Amino acid sequence: MPTPDMTNEQRLAAINNLPKATNASIRHMFAGIDKVLLKDDGVYDDKAMSDTVLLTLTAPEAISRIGQLLEIDETMTGFHCMCLGSYAIELHAHNTIKYIIGLHHGTSIRYSGWNGDAALSKTEELVTFLSEQGLTQPLEEHIQRIKDSEAGETAQRNWLQTAPETFRKHWAQIINMDSDYLSALIQDLHAEIPEQRQRIIALLQTFGKTDKYWSGYPYYESVPEDILKTYKVKDIIHAYLLSDRNYKTRRGLGRFLCSYDFKKIRKNYLNEIPMEVIDDLDKCFEHIGEKRGENEIFSLRKEKEKSLS
Repeated sequence: MPTPDMTNEQRLAAINNLPKATNASIRHMFAGIDKVLLKDDGVYDDKAMSDTVLLTLTAPEAISRIGQLLEIDETMTGFHCMCLGSYAIELHAHNTIKYIIGLHHGTSIRYSGWNGDAALSKTEELVTFLSEQGLTQPLEEHIQRIKDSEAGETAQRNWLQTAPETFRKHWAQIINMDSDYLSALIQDLHAEIPEQRQRIIALLQTFGKTDKYWSGYPYYESVPEDILKTYKVKDIIHAYLLSDRNYKTRRGLGRFLCSYDFKKIRKNYLNEIPMEVIDDLDKCFEHIGEKRGENEIFSLRKEKEKSLS
């Protein structure tokens, strides 16, 4: 009689009952191994997802070396990466696959006999070794991750320089995506910037500080939008019209009026968005070369014209 499929809860319970990852278990896996294959893509159902072999290691010293470089940090185990991995590492002995390990982003590994993933402790040495053996992509990806991380940190610092001081006070909660900090942040923001119009302009300029207006932006960029949603649209527009209407403010206002959430209700507020504001936003996005922004404002203009006809 076939075994019924387990529920996700049952699968998770079964995984949690497995032993944790250890370096001793990795050494055990490599005992007697005479060939290591690295295949493209990750591992699913204890099998490599691809038949494409990217690297073959048969020299005993190379096999020993990769086994050493797959050393894990035993204090960082038991977590679960959401993907299936970047590469599959097959361990062979006498033309038989003995073990298969998933390599995730060059930073962690997964084995089906463990209760979760394990962080690698020698990432840079591992990807350098693979590059020396002829597989350069993991090293290239590692270098790109470092660049992306550095760029992200720079963008974060620049964003915080634009944001009101209150955001720095609550930064740890923002980054951790805590659910109950927003009301306290708003209260502190009122104390920092008592005048509502100035507060709205500060929020618009903060929301406009981005390289990714419409998607793929870091979570913290949505916080000023969440606060702007607590104001009446007419008050936001009024604050803009009474400001110097600079491009920093225009970027934030354009992003807000064309955001996914606001577009769902925008037809209810078209009478509160003057055509001169739409003209300002159009000029702004055209000036900074934001093509998606130009298209979004074009759609806003059409909606406004239709509401007037």
